[in-house]
Amino acid sequence: MRYFDNDLPSYISIKGDQFTYDQMHTPTLRVMIQKIQPVRKHFKSGDLICYSMDGRISTSGKYCLFCDVKFRCQKKLRLSMLDITKPEFEPIILDINQPSFESLEQFIGQTGEKEILQTPVTLKIIYDEHDRRSIAFIE
Repeated sequence: MRYFDNDLPSYISIKGDQFTYDQMHTPTLRVMIQKIQPVRKHFKSGDLICYSMDGRISTSGKYCLFCDVKFRCQKKLRLSMLDITKPEFEPIILDINQPSFESLEQFIGQTGEKEILQTPVTLKIIYDEHDRRSIAFIE
């Protein structure tokens, strides 16, 4: 029996209308959100050149508020979650973009901030009338 696993969470990517991780593709995820944290990522020519794990201070120690290129950063919310469809509730991480923030806020508003850790939610990729992708949070 393993009492303390050192397994790392799987990072989820989105390809088309599918969530992808560990060679698995699925149109929805059934999860329990454990943590929400702001992050910033700055890409140049597809390469990540700067990021902040708290949305305030970069990994190089520079304050985002005073950064000259902060307008180039992508603001994201990192969701640390448990995939509750797996036998042992597999830990997974998904960074969501700004178009999905409103849907998450609505879910939190309906559920309540304190109850969110105990509330299962389904994540589904949706497209608006302009073919922009976002994630819906469905209780």
